[in-house]
Amino acid sequence: MPLSILMTTSFPIPGEYDGTAMLPIKIVRELKKNGVNVVLAHLKAKPVGGFRVERAEFEGIPSYTLPPSRWVGGLKRIHKLHQFDLVHAQHYGGATRCLPACLLHDWPLVYEIHSLLGDEVERDKLGRGLKFRATRFIEQAACNHAAEVIVLGEPVGEVCRNEKAVPADRIHTIYPGIDLGEYEHEVQPFDIPGIGPNHKVVMYIGSIVHPNQGVPLLIDALPAIFAADPDARCVLVGGPASAGIEYQNRIAPYGDRLITITGTTPDQVVALSRRADVLVHPRLACRENYSVQSKIAVYLAAGRPIIATNFGDYKMLIGEKQAGLLVDVSPDAIATGVIDLLQNPAKAAALAANTRAVAEEYFAMSRNIQRYLNVYQSAIQRGNR
Repeated sequence: MPLSILMTTSFPIPGEYDGTAMLPIKIVRELKKNGVNVVLAHLKAKPVGGFRVERAEFEGIPSYTLPPSRWVGGLKRIHKLHQFDLVHAQHYGGATRCLPACLLHDWPLVYEIHSLLGDEVERDKLGRGLKFRATRFIEQAACNHAAEVIVLGEPVGEVCRNEKAVPADRIHTIYPGIDLGEYEHEVQPFDIPGIGPNHKVVMYIGSIVHPNQGVPLLIDALPAIFAADPDARCVLVGGPASAGIEYQNRIAPYGDRLITITGTTPDQVVALSRRADVLVHPRLACRENYSVQSKIAVYLAAGRPIIATNFGDYKMLIGEKQAGLLVDVSPDAIATGVIDLLQNPAKAAALAANTRAVAEEYFAMSRNIQRYLNVYQSAIQRGNR
């Protein structure tokens, strides 16, 4: 019989097409292509009451929504219907919410850590509160119990070994995969307002307000870039639009050279990335960024010159592989790097020529799926800790 997987999340699928939601979407699509039976379970936190389990479909895949009161009984019912072989929990939310059922029924649990818990829960509260402490306790229990743990970066694996006491042989680094086929077919060009054929486009793709993304570093670098090259323009692909207006005001009188595009589809992102002369990833050097982000997979697949801040696994993926230019985490360093690539097209082209090989080796979902299948087989054979 074919392998059967239950994938649990704390967010709806499809939901918002951000990196957190897109990763499980890419995984289940590729699993389905490889003949694996997949079932989705969105474990909601609210409303607390209620006993209704809702069933729907996502691209032909059964998809269930469960309230807290059904996190155990509802998952047992899903098991009776689909006889899944293991649970693949996405992010700490999916892991902590499915843990009681996995403990009760001893289903093999694979826990995929998107980013470290301590930088997520109650980010806005000084000292963190009861919710943080409770979630951290349950998340540690998930690490203690899981048959296998998947991380999106080697530094996260180090934290799992040293702080969470997960055995090294149960930790697997699999970078967030994408479908490279999306970058191999023709897409309708995207007409960017205010951008002509003579302009040099410095582009950022992703959330423009999430703290760890470091977009203000890029914004503060723009005046120097614009002063050095009158044809340079910056395009932010992401939202909200209100933040783009604030950034325009921040760099006055250069504000008219900054364009923000919101509400894009995946095909439009592909088209936009192809228009970039330089793609910038100005992420901060912080614990939350120990995980490699799906953004860099998109950048590498686009085959354009990349500027990224020198931190974590990017030292290997970008620096050692010569697939982009690594810079210090500062506006001055970002400006210097961007100006260097804009003024040296031969250097930029040489770096861009190496991006495809890195994308194929580390981020192609067609290759990553075998890594997931290997983890699944190990989880089934060895069982939970």
